[in-house]
Amino acid sequence: MQKTSWYTDIMNPDILKQETQTLLEMIGIPYKEISVIIDTDLHITIISLRISGTQQELFEENYNSLSRDFGLILKSLLQKKYHYYKDITIDINGVNKKFIDQAKQKAEIAVERVEFFDKPYEFGYLNSYERMLIHSYLKNISHIVTESQGEGKDRRLVIKKEV
Repeated sequence: MQKTSWYTDIMNPDILKQETQTLLEMIGIPYKEISVIIDTDLHITIISLRISGTQQELFEENYNSLSRDFGLILKSLLQKKYHYYKDITIDINGVNKKFIDQAKQKAEIAVERVEFFDKPYEFGYLNSYERMLIHSYLKNISHIVTESQGEGKDRRLVIKKEV
């Protein structure tokens, strides 16, 4: 049921592509392709950009800040123009999509370990984004609980069976 209501809130992918294209053209970034990926596991929309040439090098050198900043600008535009407030993630040349897929895979392996060994699993260091992805990915599994423990660099994600 929850997935159905989330689907009704998804913005038209063609509009997302068009607005992304317009914004890229306004700031002078040439692109090869724009695609929209709906991730039903995390309830996010991924706007995937294929960029080449000098812009590709620019994004590779400053990936986190540039993709985050572009995403913030695009989200602001969508909020003002369409009153659209859903989670949108920018993926440039497959880097973020690969990271998201790896986080999901880590989560699945951790759940298998928790179920097999019947004891909590504690991840080593994960950055806050990776912890958030795993929390989000596992939140709908009824018999599994996730929690972050500790502070700063000692913050760890623990997965365990629900008591």
